[in-house]
Amino acid sequence: MIKNVATILIILFLFAGASPVMSQQDSTEIKSEKTNPADGFRFLGKRIKEKIKLFIVAPFPKQKESVYEDLVQVRLAELKYVVEKPDPSNFEKATIRYSTTVGQWVEYINKKNLNDQKQLAVETLSSHKPILQKLMDTYDYTTAEWRFVKHDLDYLDIYISELK
Repeated sequence: MIKNVATILIILFLFAGASPVMSQQDSTEIKSEKTNPADGFRFLGKRIKEKIKLFIVAPFPKQKESVYEDLVQVRLAELKYVVEKPDPSNFEKATIRYSTTVGQWVEYINKKNLNDQKQLAVETLSSHKPILQKLMDTYDYTTAEWRFVKHDLDYLDIYISELK
């Protein structure tokens, strides 16, 4: 009995963990995160919670796909934060985390044949393109930062084509 209650409390704690807040800035409105890459150990704790969530929902394909979808939104918010802050020490990692998480999501959808989720994923990723374009436009095209965001945009095109 106590073991079941403890398990339920842990699951509730994990799923209540990172509560996104809406950003009210402009047409690139996305959810902003309370914990971002510059937050040190709090960010590490957030990432560990994310890994545990993925482990817990592993036997349930639709729920795991939903967690991946949420993580893609979180990674976009983190990337936007790193660009707008600016936080150059976390910039490259944030761009890589974003494209990696998108790739994991797309790969999971294809691997588990979640065909009913493909169109939603295409729409979600397509909605990220103008946001990434705007983030990229804050940099000169000769900079490494511009190239990192450009790579994310290029990867989006590849991932969208894999879903069609």
